[in-house]
Amino acid sequence: MGASNSRSNDPESIKVHQNLNKIRHLTDILTLKSEHQKQILQRGWDKHEENMQNAQILKGMFKKLDPTVMHVPGEDRGEIELSFKYDFAKETLMIKVIKCRDLRNTDLRSKMFETFVRLQVMPDHRSQGPGMTKIVRTNTPRYDEIFTYKIDGADLGEARLIAQVVDHSLGGLDEILGETIIDLKNFNFQNDPVHSAWYSLNAETDLSIKSQLQVSMAFQTPNTLLVTVHGANNLSPRDEDGLADPFVKISIPGTHTLHQTKVCEKTLDPTWIETFEFEMYEEEFENRYVVFHVIDKDTSTCNDSLGQVVINLKDFNPETGLNGSFPLGDLKNMKHLRSQMHTNKMAQEFKEALLAHSLARAPHAIFKSHSECDSVLPKGWFSGSDTHH
Repeated sequence: MGASNSRSNDPESIKVHQNLNKIRHLTDILTLKSEHQKQILQRGWDKHEENMQNAQILKGMFKKLDPTVMHVPGEDRGEIELSFKYDFAKETLMIKVIKCRDLRNTDLRSKMFETFVRLQVMPDHRSQGPGMTKIVRTNTPRYDEIFTYKIDGADLGEARLIAQVVDHSLGGLDEILGETIIDLKNFNFQNDPVHSAWYSLNAETDLSIKSQLQVSMAFQTPNTLLVTVHGANNLSPRDEDGLADPFVKISIPGTHTLHQTKVCEKTLDPTWIETFEFEMYEEEFENRYVVFHVIDKDTSTCNDSLGQVVINLKDFNPETGLNGSFPLGDLKNMKHLRSQMHTNKMAQEFKEALLAHSLARAPHAIFKSHSECDSVLPKGWFSGSDTHH
């Protein structure tokens, strides 16, 4: 045993296996560190810190141009978990409000929420009115309450649920934190008796908009899309005098062209008959859509939205064109429009940031020569406690 220990401790008997790649990597790190120290000694710590801050500013601004970043901080309003069941024998719809998560706090004091959920089934043929849960004081409220509504089986196809999460205020100024609208026609209660899911909460939708917009479109080869706005009828008034000064903005997201009609004063039935051109090839129709936004011009306050129409060019036939009346609606929560608004907001913020920095000549890295910049920039469903009618 003594001989064995002597051999194991003999330095001559130990073989060292060297990792050449690891040694090369460590050498590179030491070389870079040495060059970094030289740069600091030449320019000083103040200059080094300034350059690093400028690089971070640029990195943050260019990150906003990433097309995959579609959510703007503050836009997410949270989610609500709901469950649906329909009893065909009793013609009764049961809705269970389970809980909410990730609610957005708009109060600067970050106060504790005191929320309740308000439900309304539309159309309400039997005048059953809205249902409301109890008030829960927490930022992650759980309700576990069930509401029942009498609905004929034949009416399920046109029915939809409006669920609003409301922050209660003792002063009477309740705030709607978010809303979701669910079409019951999407549920097949015959095959799947119970439907449970999380639903995203959006800004409140204006359901009073019930107008029509008359438009037509034609295509002229090789690359001209003609869009004509004819008129609208029975617009929803926003002013106290019951009238509006409407005009229409027409855009195709993904292009740089934005058109606008004239303003028709003091009317709810405007007539424009104006034609606008968009430069676009037929091959682009698959991924393009036209957005019509009717707006009430207000010189004293901000303009009011009177509704939108979205026409998908994927369904447009260039040979026959398109001509018809389309229902206006509050479509700001539509996926396409939300993406468009978020992208536009980011682009505007980026342009304003560049302008501000150019006026202040900062970050200084923007105005340096390429050689200088190169050295600076881095590379159980019915478990609820109550049932409501």
